[in-house]
Amino acid sequence: MPPIRPNPTLPEDLISEILVRVPVKSLLCLQLVCKDWLSLIKHPAFVKSQLRHANTTQTHQALIVTNVAGSREHIALLDVNSRQFVSDCKLPFTQRESDVSIAIGSVSGIVFVYFIVNCKASMYLWNPATRQSKLIPPSFNICYPSGFGYDPIDDEYKVVCFRCKESYSAHVYLANRDEWRRGPDPIDFTYSYNSRRFDVCFNGFLCGPGTHGMMLEFDLHKEVLICAIKLPVIIKDDEDDHDIITSIIEFNKSIVVIKLWDKGCNDGQKINMWMLDDDACLGGGGVEASWTPMFSINVAMPAHSILGYFNNRDLLLLTDDMWISCNVDKKEADIVPLSVEMAGHHYTNIVVKYTESLVSLPGFKQN
Repeated sequence: MPPIRPNPTLPEDLISEILVRVPVKSLLCLQLVCKDWLSLIKHPAFVKSQLRHANTTQTHQALIVTNVAGSREHIALLDVNSRQFVSDCKLPFTQRESDVSIAIGSVSGIVFVYFIVNCKASMYLWNPATRQSKLIPPSFNICYPSGFGYDPIDDEYKVVCFRCKESYSAHVYLANRDEWRRGPDPIDFTYSYNSRRFDVCFNGFLCGPGTHGMMLEFDLHKEVLICAIKLPVIIKDDEDDHDIITSIIEFNKSIVVIKLWDKGCNDGQKINMWMLDDDACLGGGGVEASWTPMFSINVAMPAHSILGYFNNRDLLLLTDDMWISCNVDKKEADIVPLSVEMAGHHYTNIVVKYTESLVSLPGFKQN
């Protein structure tokens, strides 16, 4: 008697179409159903299909938040649909032993985390869904980690760190090759706290706010830093020099700039948003950048910084002591009611958007 197939009436391509919609945690369990399913789920084509479906539909998404707990920084995983923190988020290191734990960036379900124990720094690439990670070999020439992204031309995941001594230079870690590479030296840009970490990876470019009203880009393929795009300017009602906080995110498959500024005299804050019209200007190819205003909202509440975003329906702005939800269509802003669990994480330093995936890198080990 021939072996009984688990689903004799369903062709493999239909099974694949069904399984790409299943959460990664369930897919890991379904690998045990039979050898055919194990082979299918582990196949590189299926891994890419699952990630593509998750990115297109914006399902199975979460936020990696770094918040201050006492004198230490702590990493947690927030599910964007249930607004609940994942209790079984298994990190590649023990946070109780860490003085500093920071999520620097995330792409394709892989998170770049940085932590310090007893003045010794370590860096990991980590997939929270599959609970796999790898320790990045140390490079003694770097000062601080600045970004993590995917280079679609080289099909390579890259960590970007800067070294600042007499001058700035970039050091790039290639995850698939497991090697460090030094970029052109020196890099000509003015250091500021805002330019210390890139906010987002978009189409092979790391992007973040720079100085003098410019946007910093790091071309992951050419491995060079570019400062050629002018950020949109706020036209104020008066000439007072109020503080402006800038954040750059990916929203609805576009680059979006958010600026939060103090109107002064206890009038609260104002949130302005613009969308980049054409990403062909990225990389300094001679195409002039233009920005389309999305909305401008008065926020009659204290807010001091913008740290992140939520899902494809509403924008979530995290300030120093509260969470604010902005509806882009209605142009309304409201304070997000915090659950008891969320209330313990409102002092948040960094927010990284994260999508569940099966992506595994060479050298990954089970946590």
